[in-house]
Amino acid sequence: MMEQPMLGGKLLALRTEKGMTQHELREISHVSVRTIQRIESGAVTPRASTIKILLEALGEDTNDWFGPTHVIVKNHLSIKTIKDMLLIDSSEIEQKNALTPAWISGIIYLLIGIIEIGLNVHISDHGMSVSLLTISILIKVITIVAFFLFTRGFLSLSILFENQLLRIGSYISIASITSIYLAEIIIVALSQDHLEIIDTLNAFAVVPFGAISIIFGLGIMRLQDGMGRIAKVAGRLEVAFGIAYMTLIFSFIGLVLLPAVLVVEIVLLSKADQLSRSGQI
Repeated sequence: MMEQPMLGGKLLALRTEKGMTQHELREISHVSVRTIQRIESGAVTPRASTIKILLEALGEDTNDWFGPTHVIVKNHLSIKTIKDMLLIDSSEIEQKNALTPAWISGIIYLLIGIIEIGLNVHISDHGMSVSLLTISILIKVITIVAFFLFTRGFLSLSILFENQLLRIGSYISIASITSIYLAEIIIVALSQDHLEIIDTLNAFAVVPFGAISIIFGLGIMRLQDGMGRIAKVAGRLEVAFGIAYMTLIFSFIGLVLLPAVLVVEIVLLSKADQLSRSGQI
């Protein structure tokens, strides 16, 4: 497969040869006009799947472009995988496809949080066993995955609505929460007094997490023009949670608000998923 900018020039030539405008290609391929423009100009290197979609829309044989001997360098593949996970240089289809797993993962994240609280209470009362150690680590791994997919939905909306503040908040949230839970997994695996150590770790993280929630909430509020009142409510709840949480003294109020925040954000992502399926996004 050829590289940029030759790839973009070839796709531009094919589209022109077919007498097709970028908007007409978008109607057939469902790849956004902005993405098509960036590919044709050589500004981005698209995923192989996006190229195949465009080629099929242009009536081209993809086998002529992707032969069996095509080899991808391992490091390049790893970078592409990370970029795909974080929706960097993603197509509109990929962004919208992130919405369904996002709100489903939000439900899982909410439920697994309740289970984790119950497990911690049990461990505090009865101590840690090998089986509980395994369960605790498994729960934290599931939490990382669920939170990532949940927040990835907001990252998708930030790109679709060109909401830079929400995009920054989403990236920071993913990085910070993932780091904390990875640290907790290491602590649980290595220390018998892990609950005390984790409590200390979380105490130091209270202020930065509160600040991140405020940024994230303000970004969600900016979705209200496209998503309506639910975005405004979700954003305000997230900001309220962040303010209460980072004050330390009133952090318990933030913890009380958290389930409501998650429920409203799940509803918001579910609504976005429905709108994308009906073509309104």
